[in-house]
Amino acid sequence: MLFRNLHSSTSLELVRYADIDQFRESERYAGAESIPLRTGDFAVLRASVALPSCSLSLVRTFPRIIRGYDFSGRLVFVVPMDDVASTRVNGKDIGRSLLILKGAPDCTVYEPEGRLVAILAIRRDALADSWQAFDDSHVLLQLTDVDLVRLQMHLRGVLETAAAEPGAIEAEGTPEAIETALFSSFDEAMCSGSIDHGHARGRYKTIVDHIERVVSANQTTDIYCDTLAQELGVSTRTMHSAVHAVCGTSPLRYSQLRRLWAVRRQLRSGAPGLTVKASACAHGFWHMGDFSKLYRDTIGELPSHTLANARRLLA
Repeated sequence: MLFRNLHSSTSLELVRYADIDQFRESERYAGAESIPLRTGDFAVLRASVALPSCSLSLVRTFPRIIRGYDFSGRLVFVVPMDDVASTRVNGKDIGRSLLILKGAPDCTVYEPEGRLVAILAIRRDALADSWQAFDDSHVLLQLTDVDLVRLQMHLRGVLETAAAEPGAIEAEGTPEAIETALFSSFDEAMCSGSIDHGHARGRYKTIVDHIERVVSANQTTDIYCDTLAQELGVSTRTMHSAVHAVCGTSPLRYSQLRRLWAVRRQLRSGAPGLTVKASACAHGFWHMGDFSKLYRDTIGELPSHTLANARRLLA
């Protein structure tokens, strides 16, 4: 709903991402990769305001798993702006907590539903003393409903003003004043809220990290749960529980998702001589009929269409 009050101006950049490829380009600044969970209309919006030592963005997301972050030199606050409370970080439900990320936090985020979030990214040299104390990690900040609404209203006010009155935002000294007020609001939230370092399911994240390494090292075969469980010294049931908690799916399906999107990335290159069969086999899909159906059900089009469209664009 908030995006209805926003439009591009000299102070506010509003971007609509038509597909996952466009959106992934925008993720590079964070060193992250989103793996979509299902097909459907892809419509991601991002509104951004640049301030002297930070940026404030509003993003409408999509169902996904997010792997890897690198916020070197920055501290990032992710603020829920709607009532969606199904997101997990490293297998832990975060509800409507704020997610605070610093440096290169070791976390995997599972978002089964698209949601609306505000993101404040602050340069490290502008951090308050209380924020400098954070390790390079992630923490959750739980606010009371009243404090969360107060913070949300402040963020909405900045974004809506940037859209409707860009001249006011750009006046001499105003960007610095807006930034100072934002920092003060977040500092108050830090003082009044409850910090949770979110390590309750660290063991589950360790299991998923091992599976990640196995999948990355060998994309030509499906993973074997019994073998992996033995390597990790856990039961197969524990391994399934870990992957479901962190990634919202089974180990096999997670491996398939990773490899299917890797196939798509390769097909999108439109490389001369590349065939669908060669790409599928290189990523462990040996039965073309089953692969095509799985690809279409996950990506939303046949693999042959992905390759043909890529080559049409390159022609």
